[in-house]
Order: sequence, then C-alpha cells, then structure tokens
Amino acid sequence: MAMADWSDLRYFLELSRSGTLAAAARKLRVDYTTVGRRLAALEEDLGAKLFERTPEGLILTEAGESIRAAAEEMEEAALLIEQRALGADRKLAGVVRVATTEMLGQAVVLPAVRALHEIHPQIRVDLATGAPRLDLARREADVALRYVRPESGDLISRRVARIAEAAYASKGYLASHPRPAQGDGLAGHDVVMLESRAFRGTRVAGEEPANARIVLRAGNSLALHRAVALGIGIGGLPCYIGDADRDLRRVFPDAPVEIDDLWLVVHADLTRTSRVRAVIDALEARLEAVAKDLIGDRSAARA
Repeated sequence: MAMADWSDLRYFLELSRSGTLAAAARKLRVDYTTVGRRLAALEEDLGAKLFERTPEGLILTEAGESIRAAAEEMEEAALLIEQRALGADRKLAGVVRVATTEMLGQAVVLPAVRALHEIHPQIRVDLATGAPRLDLARREADVALRYVRPESGDLISRRVARIAEAAYASKGYLASHPRPAQGDGLAGHDVVMLESRAFRGTRVAGEEPANARIVLRAGNSLALHRAVALGIGIGGLPCYIGDADRDLRRVFPDAPVEIDDLWLVVHADLTRTSRVRAVIDALEARLEAVAKDLIGDRSAARA
C-alpha cells in the first residue's frame, strides 16, 4: 500500500463529512470533478475502495473508516503548524476572515472595517455573512461574532455585547390591524420569521406564534427586515435595526425586550497575530460605540 498524499486526504475528509461530491466541492471551493479525481487517485494509491454510493449519498467503507481517524490526526497537525505560523506573524497586513450575521455585518463589521482601513490600509477583511456556521478550528474563519458560545475546540470566546430584540411591524400594517394582546400567541395576525434559528426556536420576540398565520420564512435576516418593512407581517428584529427604521414600530412598546449575548470568538493561536488583533480591536470599538442601540435603549425606541 502506498503512502497517501496529504492533499488527497484533505479531499477524502471533506467528502466523508459532506456526503456528496457537490457538497464537498462547495466547501473546498473547487469543481466537483476535482473532488472525484482526487478520490480516485487516493483509492488507487491505497489499493482500496473508500466509499460506497447510496441513494442518500456516499458512505465510508470499512477501509474508509479505518483511515479516517489517522487522516483527522494529520489534519490537526497541519492546522496546528499553520496556526502557529500565523500566531508568529507580526505584520499589520494580510487577510482576516470574519464571520457573522447579515445584520451585524452591516451595522458592526462594515463600520469597523472603515475605521480599520484608515489606520491599517494593508489589512483586508473577508466578510462571510448568512452562510452556515463556519468552523474556526479548521480555519474557515479567523474571527466570528456569534449568538451561541462554542463549547468545544481550542477557541477563545468573550461576551462583547448584549443585543435586544423586539416584535416589529410597519406603520401600514399596524394601521390596518388591531395591535395584538401580549401573551395571546399573536392571534389573528400575520407573522414572518427566519427559516432556521435554533437558539430561539420559533418564538417571535418572546411570543410563541401558536395562533398566528406564518406568512413567510425568510432565508436571511436582511430579507426578514424587508418583509416586516413591506407590511407582510409582524417579525422579531434586533432593536438596533427596528428602532432605526422610521417605518417600523414596536408591536409591544411597553414590554421588556428579549436579550441575547453576543460572543466574539477567535482561535487561541490567532490572538497573537497582529492583523487579527487589529481587527478585533476595531470590532470592539464599534460595538462599544453602538452599545446603547444594541441593547434597545428606551430613549431611542418609538412607541
């Protein structure tokens, strides 16, 4: 049996995690034919078939299972080398990948990048929003702003803000519908919500819409905001978005807001990288500047 090439093993690992050539290709940012070619080369080198094709996708054979753990150990070693090399990098130049939501990308990250660029023009930020959660441990992103604190991996996480959410509707919607009573499940009303948000389930700013009509499930937060603004229905929005929109009103203006913690997450080794530290400083400065808006300060809210 020949020694496997690490570059081919990378494709094998992603294929084992994704289950299809197309999904693995998207993660690796290559054509699916490249993934198939690399798999064929690896199977030829090892003299063994590593996957079986099923209607649900590719599953590991016994031979594939036997090498997966070893391949993951090689991956961890390669990542460690890369992370330590980055940790030793003291240059205020290069790329820093930041992952967060669409709304936080617009309200927090972009203004932070503008301020950062004035001081460190050689730092480039790659901003990923709205995608499935990226894996910092595998270097899919360098810094993340998340609503859920990670519980595993060699990651450092710190609460950097508290973010308020309330139920909002457009002025036009409220003019044509009676305001709902708090606690009645938004009975008789139209509701819009995000397609998937595991950390809060189906609640709309504290209300379980059991008695409402779900008119729209939006695939991202910007679409949700637009749907509320168009009067399609009531939706839960961060107060820093809803209160800043002149056409929106809080549905329950006197009710307490829902509060979520926002976590800044970075790999432990990358905290020693100057360009990453500079990006983190810029993000924290922006978060401090808009802290009152993020927490839904009542002085900024509209009844």
